[in-house]
Amino acid sequence: MVKETKREIKNRKVLFVGGSYDDSGGKSSKIAEEIYERIDGRGVDYYNGGYFSELEKITNDVGEYRVVYWLAKTDSDKPRLVKKLKEINKELIVVGSKRNIDNELSFGEIVYDALSIKANLMVEFGQDGERYSSRVLDPLGNFYVDSEDMNLVGKVLRKRVDEILHYSRVGSMRIGEKIGSKGNEEFFELIRKYAAVFHDIIHPHADAVERFMGNASFRCEDGFPSYMEEDLIFVSKRNIDKREINSGGFVAVKKELPVKYYGSEKPSVDTPIQILLYQSYPKIRYMLHSHTYVKGAPFTERVIPCGAIEEFYEIREKFPNRGLGKLLINLRGHGSLVLSSEIEDMEDIDYIPRPIPEFQDLYLGGGGENEKN
Repeated sequence: MVKETKREIKNRKVLFVGGSYDDSGGKSSKIAEEIYERIDGRGVDYYNGGYFSELEKITNDVGEYRVVYWLAKTDSDKPRLVKKLKEINKELIVVGSKRNIDNELSFGEIVYDALSIKANLMVEFGQDGERYSSRVLDPLGNFYVDSEDMNLVGKVLRKRVDEILHYSRVGSMRIGEKIGSKGNEEFFELIRKYAAVFHDIIHPHADAVERFMGNASFRCEDGFPSYMEEDLIFVSKRNIDKREINSGGFVAVKKELPVKYYGSEKPSVDTPIQILLYQSYPKIRYMLHSHTYVKGAPFTERVIPCGAIEEFYEIREKFPNRGLGKLLINLRGHGSLVLSSEIEDMEDIDYIPRPIPEFQDLYLGGGGENEKN
């Protein structure tokens, strides 16, 4: 794991693209300019309106950037270039945008769009009469500001992007052919049962937009004598419907970092956190993560993006006893995680919906809408 220093983060290039782009030269956006003015100061390359051909060139050059604020508007008959950004540069922090002037899109649809373009944050633009407003949100259904003050919106964006840049991530690598998970049908049945519960809880609160329930994992111990020397865990595949999961829905990974997995399909993005938890709590054999909360469980302190290992440190701080055989924790702005040594102890968990949207206050100081006094 390599974590960037503050100096390295500051020196990484930032791209800001606003305004409209078409075959006639487009036009600049005053709103984009106001937001940009709160983001400037870190070597930002700034574009505000122009020809669509220029936007295509900007898109193809995103490999040299660390952060992209993509507030560009294009005609509906043009390709949506924002979808290409992470195909070109998978390490990119992407701030996307969506116009919702007539409120024709639900909050769930805005979140789904953020997921579809793989955005880390999204700026939703709305309008009330002649007054424009913006809301900053993330793909987990959290929003951080809802304001007509574009300077405040830019300030919140910069603060949250800075937070995201400081979170630590761990890479993964394939190290061998697929290893089947075999057996453990009792756990698979438990996952399928809860996946249906999560589906029923989430959808009424997320405008029926398709959302995955999280992930599940288990250790290779009893019943896996041929794997013992490998010290493996099995983690559910990415983007698999857990309502129909079976032994083929899991990926074998070594219980060490960086993530080393077997087969052609990658395990869940949360795998690094769960590997560290298995290392820290040796009695734990099963984990179940959902995008719902557990009634009465303690909360982590911060909204941490999926896959950032700071989530592990917050969980460990809440449960310093390494000999525990059962842990229930709510991951603020994200969901919950249930860890247990026995399958039967995972029955009858009281899951409740997360509020969607869920407001997360970024303290900025100095007063203003949505700021603490």
